[in-house]
Amino acid sequence: MARHTAGRHNAPELDATPLGPPAPGSRRAARAEAEMTARSGGTGITLPLPAVHTLRAGVLGAVVLGTGAFTVSQVAADPGLAAGDLTAAEAGTLALRSGEAASRSETAGRMALEADGARTFTLAVDDQTHEVITSAATLGEALAEAGVVVGADDNVSAPLSGAVPDGERVEIARVTTEHVTEESVEAHSTVEEKDASLPEGERKVVTAGVDGVASHTYAVKSADGEEVSRELVASVVAAVKVDEVVKVGTKKAVAEVPATTAAVSSGDPRAIGRDLAAARGWGAEQFRCLDALWTRESNWRVHADNPSSSAYGIPQALPGSKMASAGADWATNPATQITWGLGYIAGRYGTPCGAWGHSQSVGWY
Repeated sequence: MARHTAGRHNAPELDATPLGPPAPGSRRAARAEAEMTARSGGTGITLPLPAVHTLRAGVLGAVVLGTGAFTVSQVAADPGLAAGDLTAAEAGTLALRSGEAASRSETAGRMALEADGARTFTLAVDDQTHEVITSAATLGEALAEAGVVVGADDNVSAPLSGAVPDGERVEIARVTTEHVTEESVEAHSTVEEKDASLPEGERKVVTAGVDGVASHTYAVKSADGEEVSRELVASVVAAVKVDEVVKVGTKKAVAEVPATTAAVSSGDPRAIGRDLAAARGWGAEQFRCLDALWTRESNWRVHADNPSSSAYGIPQALPGSKMASAGADWATNPATQITWGLGYIAGRYGTPCGAWGHSQSVGWY
């Protein structure tokens, strides 16, 4: 038998040209996706195949704080990569990384401001508190940059022309001025005046009392709603105060004089007294007052003597020697004593009834 030996053929050489992206649904595509699933560390997150071919710096799989979140870093997507090619997890991861980058940018910007001489202070104004970062040279410029208007009367806790108080609290109290009008009342008083023409105890108003009324206008300054000062700017008197004037009577009531029952003879002191009183123009009424007065004082006795006071005679002159002006026989003559007594009454009280009223009031005349 003839032996046939098969000729040896060299194996075909492999094409070293890099393969392009596998066709969707092909075996290469399936194998590539399987490899990426295995390389993801079992996180269950599979990147779409187009994204795999657009990762410029590689893919970093990491477990963050035990949550198993997959973080993509240093991603530069192909301009032709559609947003719809990313899964929800991938889109959220990219958004998270974008937010972190923005936060780092803000912090870096603040650090750059502070490195450039910026200052930070807390501003309390209009019932609100703000943190202000500024590189202004003065506090006034910093407030202007922050859009805070400071009124001419406002109180600022630090000088506007001074440097910005780094790290401190600046307070602005809004000062307002308003005009307030208030009314005041001054009560009238009562003035009493004695009047001898009115009976004792009687009161008579001769001037009515009026309360004084005035209005006062003040310029009131308030800081954040609390009054700090006030200044009087105008006063108007609406009614002038007038005190009430009352007359008070002091006239004593004349007691009724009982009729004289004693018999009067021509030489009797009472008869002499009646005649001498009539000679002065005093009638029966005045004599009744005279009789009541001297009956109380001496009972018309010429020699009536008061050892405790040295009063003497019918009129009880004190001392008795005063009656010598009416006659040297003053100690024994009733006419001399009565003449002196009637002169004393006329000079001091006007009439016997005036003397009797005084005696009724105080016990002597």
